[in-house]
Amino acid sequence: MRKKNSPENSIIVMKFGGTSVRSEEARASAVEHIRRNAESGSQVVVVVSAMGRKGEPYATDTLISLLKDLGEPVNPAELDAVMSLGETLSSAFFSHLLSQNNLPAQAFTGQQAGILTDDNPGNAEILKINPTRIRSALNAGKIAVVAGFQGATSAGDVRTLGRGGSDTSAVALASALNAEKVEIYSDVDGIANCDPRQIAEAVFMDKISAAQILSMANEGSKVIHPRAIKAALQTQTPIVARNTFSNAQGTTIFHSTADEETSQAALAHRDEMCLLVFEANADADELIPELIRVDERRFVLKNDVYLESRIKELQKKFGKLRQENGWATISVVFDKAAAESILIADTEKIPAGNNVISYLLKEDCLRSSLETLYGHYILAE
Repeated sequence: MRKKNSPENSIIVMKFGGTSVRSEEARASAVEHIRRNAESGSQVVVVVSAMGRKGEPYATDTLISLLKDLGEPVNPAELDAVMSLGETLSSAFFSHLLSQNNLPAQAFTGQQAGILTDDNPGNAEILKINPTRIRSALNAGKIAVVAGFQGATSAGDVRTLGRGGSDTSAVALASALNAEKVEIYSDVDGIANCDPRQIAEAVFMDKISAAQILSMANEGSKVIHPRAIKAALQTQTPIVARNTFSNAQGTTIFHSTADEETSQAALAHRDEMCLLVFEANADADELIPELIRVDERRFVLKNDVYLESRIKELQKKFGKLRQENGWATISVVFDKAAAESILIADTEKIPAGNNVISYLLKEDCLRSSLETLYGHYILAE
């Protein structure tokens, strides 16, 4: 039995992704990481994603398919209601699992955790958090297990926070609770300087500045969600990306000043993108912020369950457009001002921030272009 925590104990927020809660073996590893923090005297808040990946019964993509397979477009509000079920089930299951392992716990939906959002289905923003019920559970000696990826509007409607939204839930809760740190667990040893599935030479970094990882997240890195980093910036909350299946120290995301910038570079990419070409100039990214501008008429957007409804919204305001699937982007992200860009075959340089060099390319050129950029900007350093 864990010792009852007192209000002055430090709080640690631990987020576990889908691969960390998908199987009995994975959950056993997660429980031991939680036990380590709980038995050290810290109060612990656990944020969980839905269990598993597409094809497994409770995974988010599986739940999406329940509606999508009936036909499209899908009503976004109804999609939110269905998608949120994966995390809700995961929080109740994991809370019971912890209690069965002599770690008393209490489950919370996003709404029960006090997470208030705006009314934007599929990509809601957190407006504020009232963590009163979470604090009560912690002070009663329990671990709070919160369903990630979700909150509710003032009318009580469930809204999801966009892909990677459980990261946002974890960091936002940490900020509201003045937590010591956030630990984000997945099935890799931290944050790599390129996707290891694409580049075998990629290495995991010991640390990275919040500014650089925010740029990486904005440019497509799936390690941590951009909104989560932005939430951490507000309160300077440290984040550690760790592996559920090992005791590796992981990658620490730290908060730095301009005079602490490093020469570290990393690559981020987006795949499964759709190129949208308008017949005339369009400020389409003002209507849909997720759009990535190529020029005045061309934009790229993730090819996901929301694509069809977003295209209809764009056509209604800007007229006809042409849609091309199979595109990707690659970005070289620096901790300081970007180095000089190089030309790569079959790519087009596109607008980016002052610490980023970005390219647009067809998806079948992704691996070869990543290899070229990794060799030039990282291995050559």
